[in-house]
Amino acid sequence: MFWPELSHFSVSPERKLGVIFALVATAVASLGNMTATRNHRFQLPIIQANAWAMMYGALFVALYATLAGERFVFDRSVPYVASLLYLALFGSVIAFIAYLTLLGRIGADRAGYAGVAIPVVALALSTLFEHLHWDATMMAGIGICVAGNVLVLGRGKPAADPRS
Repeated sequence: MFWPELSHFSVSPERKLGVIFALVATAVASLGNMTATRNHRFQLPIIQANAWAMMYGALFVALYATLAGERFVFDRSVPYVASLLYLALFGSVIAFIAYLTLLGRIGADRAGYAGVAIPVVALALSTLFEHLHWDATMMAGIGICVAGNVLVLGRGKPAADPRS
């Protein structure tokens, strides 16, 4: 789906660092899924556990920013505050609660396939708001994503062995 961007990829130090960050982020997200599965197994409440995790994340980022010498500034303009509230509520709180609920119901392995749908949604939003022009590689990529999700998620979980 993203072949046009990848075809112009350079191997500059900044781009290499970006790839490393993306790979580390993927590994950390997988660890988060395992932690969420453990939390579900121990029947920890999703909303409260999510709130604590977000607080720890915010404290870690604040500590990092402080150690990096960054100033804490806040843009009080209406567009900034509105977008911040939207992203905090829908992009974080509601999204994580929905995903963690899904993870608890169908398992981390199957819930992880939601990540395959995210680029499809991103392309749809780019088409709507940024007037993205589609090409054959994007359509083929979306077809592969959809087919993969249907194939993997359509099978359902294997039936329990009646002898056990």
